[in-house]
Amino acid sequence: MEIKLEYDDERGIYLLNKIRVLVLPKGSLESLQNSVNMILGLATKSIFQEVSSTVFYSFLQDLIKRKSLKIRGEERTEIEIFDLFKGMGLGRINKVSSDLNVYKISIDGSANSFLNLISNSPYCFNSIGILTGIYRIITNRDVEVTEEKCRSTGDSDMDYFNIDVKDEKGEYSYIPSQIFDEKNQNLRAVEITTDETDIFVNSIPSEIMPVVYFPYLFSKLRKIIGQGVYGIENQAGKELAKLYQQYNLQIIKEKYGLNDLSIISILSGFGKIKTLKTDLGYFLEVDVYNSFNALHVDDAIEKRCFLLGSVLSGLSYKITGTMLKLNEKECSAINNEVCKFSFE
Repeated sequence: MEIKLEYDDERGIYLLNKIRVLVLPKGSLESLQNSVNMILGLATKSIFQEVSSTVFYSFLQDLIKRKSLKIRGEERTEIEIFDLFKGMGLGRINKVSSDLNVYKISIDGSANSFLNLISNSPYCFNSIGILTGIYRIITNRDVEVTEEKCRSTGDSDMDYFNIDVKDEKGEYSYIPSQIFDEKNQNLRAVEITTDETDIFVNSIPSEIMPVVYFPYLFSKLRKIIGQGVYGIENQAGKELAKLYQQYNLQIIKEKYGLNDLSIISILSGFGKIKTLKTDLGYFLEVDVYNSFNALHVDDAIEKRCFLLGSVLSGLSYKITGTMLKLNEKECSAINNEVCKFSFE
């Protein structure tokens, strides 16, 4: 399928074939999993497998409904889906073999192949979830995915998985995508460039994720550890900021003529970010419209943008020259028009 990435300047968001996505620096999945793993340990595995399988199964379903992705027999469908995930920077998936109801799959350049920080063990939980979502679509049945070899442990030059197709089909959770179909003068095409291993957006090695991934993950974590999820979000935000700090953001600032935190909108698609100052140039607050962190995937009514606030705080000095610590005082998740961050 053709991948069409666009940036909506009015909303501060990215769209992939009209479905909202986030454009994150390479290594974001690793940082996120490590932040969760430090708190939850072995429970991290089942959480990420379930979140990834649900989010990507739903994402593929929405692409099919929109006819961006067409089901054309198993082999052609596999090729289209594998090309899609390669184009999103999530790894180069290949079918090694298939025998009746068993598939052997390899993933080269996986965005998810790294070592568990606590135990020296394979850590491709997201990849297992992604393959689960893909082969639920392809086979229209339940599947069980297990990792056979992992690049991160030194046993192989890439990751290998076995997929066992079951006779039954269960009821799968579905998380609707954010879709923007209306004509919009503010959309501009964004080029995705590639090399042998990575994709690049705005010259930064990137991973493209459905926007509902984070809200759904944090909703699941909130049910398990309550307000402890906010500490995980805060740590994950710090790690994402560190990834961005590796790159020369000055080039991007000059390209778009921006000198404040609004450049993060273009880097990521987190939402439209506006920095308010006094006449003397002192910072008052940061407003974020269409915050990805405030999306509703459950019924909880509370402030949610802890990861976003942490990223903004972590990048504030590199972008503005002033170290800022932000605290969310209003959130669109609790029926406010905009997410407002004040300075501590």
